[in-house]
Amino acid sequence: MGKSSGLSDSVQQGMLQNDTALVQLAQQQAGRGTQLFDASFPGFQQAENFYGTLGTGDPYAIARATTPATQQITQATQSAKQNIIQNAPEGGEKNLAIEMADVNRGAQVGSVTSGAFLNSFNALANLAGQGVNQSISSAGTAVSGLNASNQGFANLGNLQIQQKGAQLGALTSLGQDAATVGAAFA
Repeated sequence: MGKSSGLSDSVQQGMLQNDTALVQLAQQQAGRGTQLFDASFPGFQQAENFYGTLGTGDPYAIARATTPATQQITQATQSAKQNIIQNAPEGGEKNLAIEMADVNRGAQVGSVTSGAFLNSFNALANLAGQGVNQSISSAGTAVSGLNASNQGFANLGNLQIQQKGAQLGALTSLGQDAATVGAAFA
């Protein structure tokens, strides 16, 4: 009996190895997704706490959060006032310029403070979206790899079924040929 038509053992083995490699890649990606989440979660949690505190409207929390910016504004204002004191001529205009520097400082500090409160809600929403999107993306990559692997396994199974069908068809044909030859000699 001759070799049947179908996939050779080496081709089937190669397909199986490719599909197994896809499964391993999908498992690695799932593991990396977990690592990514675990690594980024503390940062998300810290940012969430920060923006959540700002979102409460607590003036002391907002003041603590905006202190670095407020200090820079205050230093710039002090420098501007020093420049006015040293270079402006004496009189009402000089006094007005000094007062306007303080008014501008107050406006800038108010803008930073209100911005911290108002922007905290968008920041919280963005944080939530980033964590969810990263997790979904990683899971989607893993699922895609598993789907490709499952498709490969299914194709391999179908090819093996076709090969067995071809073998059975060949055997049936041989049996019919033998019956025909036997009937001719009977």
